[in-house]
Amino acid sequence: MTRRPKSRLPPKLPDPARERAADPTPRPPSDTHRLKDAHVAGRSAQFGRDEVLAVARRVVRGDPRALLGCARFEGLTTDQVSDAIEVVYGWDGTGVRAAISGRRTLDAFDAAVARTLEVAEGGGRIAFATSAPASLFVLHRALADAAARAGGHVFDAVESSPIGDRGPRSTRLRWIDRVAMASDSRALLDGRAADEHAADELLFAAGPLDLVVADRTYAGRALTCGLEVVAFAGLDALALAVAEWRGMAARVVPLDESRPPASYAPLIERLARTD
Repeated sequence: MTRRPKSRLPPKLPDPARERAADPTPRPPSDTHRLKDAHVAGRSAQFGRDEVLAVARRVVRGDPRALLGCARFEGLTTDQVSDAIEVVYGWDGTGVRAAISGRRTLDAFDAAVARTLEVAEGGGRIAFATSAPASLFVLHRALADAAARAGGHVFDAVESSPIGDRGPRSTRLRWIDRVAMASDSRALLDGRAADEHAADELLFAAGPLDLVVADRTYAGRALTCGLEVVAFAGLDALALAVAEWRGMAARVVPLDESRPPASYAPLIERLARTD
């Protein structure tokens, strides 16, 4: 058989399988991966195993700083706190660094959104508050906006009366876009500055409530007062995880509370798709 010169061979048909392999279309990262990349979930950059265990022991002892406004849990053991951590955060205690399961964060957030909108659609009264305005304010604001659009009575004000010391820079609550935060009249106070007095002022000012969406002591005090709570909780807010594990009216969304606001974009986008 005589071979044809290559120049006279018919053109080859394209191979779709080979083209897909050579030029694959990249898939967008999942919400779980985005949360891990932003360190909102996944291995903690802030807390190690020993630090979380120390918080657990303080919760068991009833240390008020660890209880975050919750009443003392009678008969609580460190093993039970470990069980609560595994259920709420999805971390079994192994490894040097503590961790939060991204899947747990997403599932808990979806449940929290569903409950918040359910209360709102029924015309319920809801209050929002955060002790981490530099991080979690954007998340609270997005959920407060969604609740208001759904028909909820979202509590709003401008500023509370002075809390505690009534000097020129006394602490007050200030509401921005329906979210309460502690302020010293010059700046918003971050971190642990929001104590039980600030939380009690919130509950007093807001009056009868059907739901409180908050974090740290705002959430703990609301639970102690018998209110239903949606709580954002980091790995040092174990008291809130124990409250949910013990069957109190709490829906805890496990996440790192100290990330830059843009880090929570996957959750806000998820809320927008639900809203």
